[in-house]
Amino acid sequence: MLVLHFNMNWAEFTNWLFNDELRLSSLEVEACTGIRQPVIDRWKKGEVGKPQRSTIRRLEEGLKIKIHDSDPQNITYQKISDDPKQTFDGAIPVYNYPLLATVYAGDPELLDHEYFDESIPFAYKKNSDKCFALSVNGKSMETTLRDGDLILVDMDLLPIDGDLVAVKLKNGNQYIKRYKNLNYAFIQLSSDNAEYGVRLVDKKDIDAIYPVVQIVFNLRNGERKSGTK
Repeated sequence: MLVLHFNMNWAEFTNWLFNDELRLSSLEVEACTGIRQPVIDRWKKGEVGKPQRSTIRRLEEGLKIKIHDSDPQNITYQKISDDPKQTFDGAIPVYNYPLLATVYAGDPELLDHEYFDESIPFAYKKNSDKCFALSVNGKSMETTLRDGDLILVDMDLLPIDGDLVAVKLKNGNQYIKRYKNLNYAFIQLSSDNAEYGVRLVDKKDIDAIYPVVQIVFNLRNGERKSGTK
């Protein structure tokens, strides 16, 4: 193990570490650690102070380093290993996308617009600013989706009949439902759970509607082990 001492504050340290030592772009750091590119860029600009311990742990695990920052003006950086990250033959490449909030598959709730300081890996290749992940809560989309499942939506795509969609209305309510285009004025939002009804929504009331392109199931939900959308 190699221990290096820098006498740098957090902004100076991250600039040196990413740009000079590791020669990684912010997007590459995001891919390794799951920490979103805008957060990394704010560190480098000195716009935010010391990260939370959980965020520092992500940096350490993703970059194979140990950061000692009890004195934020004198950071010690410890290189754990020079070995490249191992991969397995036949492994599916994954890409990280920001986790936005919780979307309710049931009664409408207000959508929290604050981006969480974490990313979720999906086997879907796209620019990270065009997709985001949501955590599912509620029962109306069972058996397709359950509490704790994660969905990825693509903001560039238009929904087609039968798609799972995340919908936000102008009044702030938001849903995840099954989409159907009825006519020039209305869409139908239906549930996969027969105990829940169908909603007709005026297109003028829609603030945003994005199709679901991938799902990560929470395998600890009951007895379900796998599935697809």
